[in-house]
Amino acid sequence: MAYLNPNEEENIERHTKFLSMVSNMDIQKIQEIEQEQKVLTEKIPFKVKYPKDFLWQIYYSEYTNQYFMLVPTEELDHSAFFYLLKKQLEANNEEKIFVPISYSEYSREYFNRVQISDIENYLWLFTKEWPIVYEVYDKKENLSMHISGKTYIFDDIQSDYKIELKNKEDSIKFYKLLKALFIMQTEMPHHFEFKVKINEKGSLDFYINNKKVIYEILPSLIKEEYLKAEERKIRIMEEKLGLEKKLDALQKESSALEKEYLEREKQIATFLVCKKTFFGRVRYFFKYKKVTLAKQDEENLRKQEIKVIRLNKYGEIKSNYTLEELIEVYKNVDKDELKVKNLGSDIKAITARITNLQSKVKNAMLYIQEIDNHKKSIFDFWRFTNKDKQEELPEGTTQEISKKTLKKVFDYELDFEDFAINLDKIQRELLTKQELDSIYLTTTEILEDINKVVQNEEITNDRIEQLKEKTLQKNGLLDKENFDIFSGMSYDNKLKNLADQKHRESEKDVFNILDINKNTTLEEYTESIKKVIECLKTAFEKIKVNVNLPVYMCSLKDDIENKYNVFNITATEALNKLLKKEINDVNLYKINLNENTKILSFTNSAYYDNTNKTLPLGMNVEQALLLDNRELKLKEVNNNKIKIVCYEEGNELSKINVKSINVKEFEILQ
Repeated sequence: MAYLNPNEEENIERHTKFLSMVSNMDIQKIQEIEQEQKVLTEKIPFKVKYPKDFLWQIYYSEYTNQYFMLVPTEELDHSAFFYLLKKQLEANNEEKIFVPISYSEYSREYFNRVQISDIENYLWLFTKEWPIVYEVYDKKENLSMHISGKTYIFDDIQSDYKIELKNKEDSIKFYKLLKALFIMQTEMPHHFEFKVKINEKGSLDFYINNKKVIYEILPSLIKEEYLKAEERKIRIMEEKLGLEKKLDALQKESSALEKEYLEREKQIATFLVCKKTFFGRVRYFFKYKKVTLAKQDEENLRKQEIKVIRLNKYGEIKSNYTLEELIEVYKNVDKDELKVKNLGSDIKAITARITNLQSKVKNAMLYIQEIDNHKKSIFDFWRFTNKDKQEELPEGTTQEISKKTLKKVFDYELDFEDFAINLDKIQRELLTKQELDSIYLTTTEILEDINKVVQNEEITNDRIEQLKEKTLQKNGLLDKENFDIFSGMSYDNKLKNLADQKHRESEKDVFNILDINKNTTLEEYTESIKKVIECLKTAFEKIKVNVNLPVYMCSLKDDIENKYNVFNITATEALNKLLKKEINDVNLYKINLNENTKILSFTNSAYYDNTNKTLPLGMNVEQALLLDNRELKLKEVNNNKIKIVCYEEGNELSKINVKSINVKEFEILQ
């Protein structure tokens, strides 16, 4: 009351301040708050969010069991305070308003603080965004728990979601479901990965292998997965037994080959020593008998029939299994799989060793066989050993290791800036002004006419008349009676800003490029479009993408047409162009570009005439590429449907409209 009482000297300054606040009061802002309250009173919106939370400095005091509001007098906007003051003057006992209470404690009726913290952590795992958990009381003091946030639904596309829990039972079920899925995915990440999808109400559904998971099916899901793990464990143990037997057989074969090779090596070494003297040659001739090239029974050693006894399941099947039992069985599965993997590596290594030893033994026996071929008589053996020849034992075979070529993979957050600058540099260097102008035309409504000519459709007279009218609306700059002698030159000398960089370049103009004036005929316009198509054709031969890159386009049509199409580098940017329209079903096309795919990009040089050489490098106007789908051989590799939450009136207090998006993904065939 001190601010309203000017009679006392100590209150004069406060009263003056209050009068200043009143004089600066904005009635329109108060009316906007009043309108917000009407919306909140009729129905709690999808997201309870105030655009200017800083105006509502309302707190709750446990000591006095009252709410109080702090009003910074130095602030310029006091609309929330005057709205509350107005409502108090109009007050009746039944009227209520909806306001955010700062630093208010949870009621703990549904969740305690630890559980709320758990929910935030659990949801982050599945959505990769932190949710907001808050309590909402309606006019009848009924409590509901709201959990809202954002989640990725496809590539970089995000959607809002809200989970509303209206009673204790639903809250407990939701918490247990979330906790169980969190434990399964974090404890057994190689076996479980749950996906989230937006449902018709804008809430979250959880899926695994395209199967929806709800609280009621958790026991059956755990039991099913446990039995799968047991069956998998049995198969792995059978495989492990087989690999152990195979490894044992290969080890024996390796030992036998190594022993045989050492014997042959010793015989060859003895021959090389004995051939140096007369008595040594005679001794070797009578000591070692002629040997024949032994054939290794590889098929018996390498392809032994492995008989594995079928293992029986341990114990009886129970009616239910716990998460602890599921984790334990999968841990055993992982251990056995690791052993099988190691056995496979050991078998691969020893197989290579056996192959090498077999080659060495074969070479050694061939060497010895050549010696034995000259042991028909002592005189023949004498002549053979007198040859002036360097004897050596051939080496075994070498194994060629296949090399994998690493390819660049595009990451938007890390690579886009360098990618855009590099493309802009290339296009400025390789493309002519006419080719850059042609790219610019595809960023405008002229693309529709270009595609008509490409698809052998006629451009109507109405179209050329429409363009003439637009020309005259631009002050007749291309009218023959008032021709722009400066063309694209930057004669105003004004600094412009592009991506926080200054430059003095002029934006390109459709009518300037196509030379449209009031006397332009349909035939002349069509010829101009044909020249543009020729320029695009030559430009496409010069520019190729240097990285594997996904691009996106939204359309209302069910298939990509064979014409020039504009694709965005992010799915979100492509989708936003159509989500603003009142359309329920949208088609989102994704094409995975390979290295060396022909493209043209909407870099800065496509939008501006770089006459003064001050234009920044990059893609700061639009992050998009032009593709000629007539030249691409596409194969559809994925087709699914996702949902996204949209707001009818563009603000979060308005009604929601959950829109369906048909996603089609394509690969380019070489």
